[in-house]
Amino acid sequence: MKKYLTALILSGVASSALAGEVEYNYGLTVNGFYGYSEYADKYRQAYKHNHTPVSAEITTSVGYRFDDDTAVTLGIDGQIADGKEVEDYNQGEWGENIYASVETAYGELSAGQIYNAAYQMAVGAPVVGAFRVNNSPITDFIANPNWQRHSRTASYRTLNSTYLNTDADAPKISYVSPEFYATKIAFSYTPDSYTKAGLINKHSRYDNRSSYAVGLYNDLDLDYVEIESSLGYAYNRKNNQEVSAGLSLYRKGWTLGGSYRKSFTSSHDYALNLQEADDMPWYFDGYRRGQAFNVGLSYEIGPFKTGLSYFHAEADKTSAQDNIVTFANRFAFCKYAAIYLTTAYAEYKGIKSETGGNRGYAVISGLELNF
Repeated sequence: MKKYLTALILSGVASSALAGEVEYNYGLTVNGFYGYSEYADKYRQAYKHNHTPVSAEITTSVGYRFDDDTAVTLGIDGQIADGKEVEDYNQGEWGENIYASVETAYGELSAGQIYNAAYQMAVGAPVVGAFRVNNSPITDFIANPNWQRHSRTASYRTLNSTYLNTDADAPKISYVSPEFYATKIAFSYTPDSYTKAGLINKHSRYDNRSSYAVGLYNDLDLDYVEIESSLGYAYNRKNNQEVSAGLSLYRKGWTLGGSYRKSFTSSHDYALNLQEADDMPWYFDGYRRGQAFNVGLSYEIGPFKTGLSYFHAEADKTSAQDNIVTFANRFAFCKYAAIYLTTAYAEYKGIKSETGGNRGYAVISGLELNF
């Protein structure tokens, strides 16, 4: 009898597996841009006028779907940026993301090099293709001294995003709940919050510290307008705490959106370091106590999308501040290629108002290839 039951169970499992199917996805995006930048008189000798950044990103995943509710997936993504002439921002390095996920009727569990739950579900100002508002690529054309990551130096005097990206894609575990009343809630745990894509310097005292994040997302369709909203909270142990909120409205091709983020420290966190010292780059951590917001309006019709956005960040009790205005246009003349024409203005103020700043405008054209 036991042998018969065992055989029946194994037969059922095999039948369920055979009823499923293999799922796989592959994508490659290559961007190349030329931009001419102009600066105020006192910056002209320090920065180049012509910039030609090139980048590529490949996304791959393979999985098995057992039924409508259950699936397993393994993903491997890679990024490379080369040929960039501005040396103040994350250029010329490989990046990779390796992750796995299990989808069930009770939610989705994922682990690996992924962004935290609050970041993944955040909404805000609309983007136009490669020209996102947060972590702005405009710094490739108008360098921001407040955001530096090159060679052995890593410093963030201000927040570079309204989404909670302090731990960026450091390896973590996340859970996303099933949707209920058009709402999802998610949690993330990061054992070590340091990552090259994040804001934490590996030389800082709060490297090797854990992070926790929770996110809430709602999508409400009222027929005449679609409303997306998000809330986020992160606790970065011994570093800081952060809250974020975002809202986006969509109607007939028009999208209006914005988001806000506040970062603050408590008496249990390491003291905020602001003094400048060449041999201690980890002292540049003004982002731990500050705020940032963005707002934008876009319109999309057929293959054409245009958008105007504004990003602002500042650090408490210092003069460090960022202002970026971007007017981006993208036209996809086929499913494999698109062209860009963008103008931008940026103004960055350093910790000391008389030094460490930059400002100027850029005119940018570019080509995007998708395979």
